[in-house]
Amino acid sequence: MDMSVDGLGIARSGDLVVFVKGMIKGEEADVRIIAEKHNYSAGIIETLLKPSPYRIKSDCPIAYKCGGCDYRHVSYEYQLQLKKEVLENTLKGYEVLDIVKDEDPYYYRNKVQIPVRNGKMGFYRRNSNDIVEFDDCLIESKIANRIIARLKETLKEEKDADHLRHIVIKHAEETDEVMVAFVTDSFAADLSHSTDLLIKEFPQIRSIILNLNDEKTNVILGKEERLLYGREYIYDEYDGIRVKLSLKSFYQVNHSQMKKLYAGIAELAGNDPRTKILDLYCGIGSISLYLARNAGQVCGVEIVKEAEENAGDNARINGIDNAEFVLADASRNMDEYLKDRDLVVVDPPRKGISTDLIASIIRSDVKRVIYVSCNPATLKRDLDLLKDSFEIGKIRPYDMFPYTVHCECLVILSRKNPQEDSV
Repeated sequence: MDMSVDGLGIARSGDLVVFVKGMIKGEEADVRIIAEKHNYSAGIIETLLKPSPYRIKSDCPIAYKCGGCDYRHVSYEYQLQLKKEVLENTLKGYEVLDIVKDEDPYYYRNKVQIPVRNGKMGFYRRNSNDIVEFDDCLIESKIANRIIARLKETLKEEKDADHLRHIVIKHAEETDEVMVAFVTDSFAADLSHSTDLLIKEFPQIRSIILNLNDEKTNVILGKEERLLYGREYIYDEYDGIRVKLSLKSFYQVNHSQMKKLYAGIAELAGNDPRTKILDLYCGIGSISLYLARNAGQVCGVEIVKEAEENAGDNARINGIDNAEFVLADASRNMDEYLKDRDLVVVDPPRKGISTDLIASIIRSDVKRVIYVSCNPATLKRDLDLLKDSFEIGKIRPYDMFPYTVHCECLVILSRKNPQEDSV
């Protein structure tokens, strides 16, 4: 009995492999097969015969139905052990350190995206488009829970509520500022009743936005938006840095763990005022600005226009004049940007970094690369492509997403033979 990368128990009977939802490594159970594929089956627990000593009673009434959490039935300390084992299996050949735990793994998500359909608001059931409603989500911020609860009531009185596709809420933990976005299929949707009530009842709200997405796609946000109240952004702070967050800009969802991760990045980067850093996939510049305080010069590259503009504003807000930001695609044509850089930081999306960028890094004179990854599978792929030119350091995992199978990894790569590898 083992665990899969997505938190399912892996049971075996002869040559038959069965993935069982809710089953923990080491348990024994009578399992009912509910789906058969070519080389595996899916099952559910019929009778639990031998429970794991790490099994706990779930504190969420919809955990088994909802696709948000994977481990509400597993003690937190054992979750960390399971995650490390999965990382070690995925990242074979590289050393994985113990996971940096979250000291308070509840109500940590500062961004939530709630689908709305046929009068229902909630999260998608795993592997389906069915909406599972909830009263109190234990991983999203408390104020987001309160706003969602209020919207469940107010939207019943909105004649245009049928145009609503998603609700997006961002909560800046240190400033307590909140952004609410209504994602609709029409700019003509009138949600003024809900808007007025939210403004009145939640003084933390600094921004309410109507975002238009009228395409049949699984992408949540559309390209156009209209401001309904306040500003087009909110502010947050971390370790003395103040940042502006727009609707489309990326920001780590766990504020306390983000600060630990950034401290780890800074430790690996070192404290040399001569260092020239290139920060790829820089978002709103949160890592760039953090590192600029102990570096000579930082250049951030970001493809999302709103985020790149936020990054430039954030440098000015903090009086940081040794950081600049450019609007470009970090996955291609980076040779010029890599010239004369001592250190490159990459924090890509789940798909990892492109082969084009990897080739550019190998061709460059860059001595060190700091890689931040939210997907161990693509991290392994990319490290394998870089390991001939770089020594791979120990991988430091951070539990950015407690009660889920996901983890954030940090690793530094050091050039093996700088003069031989550069061209």
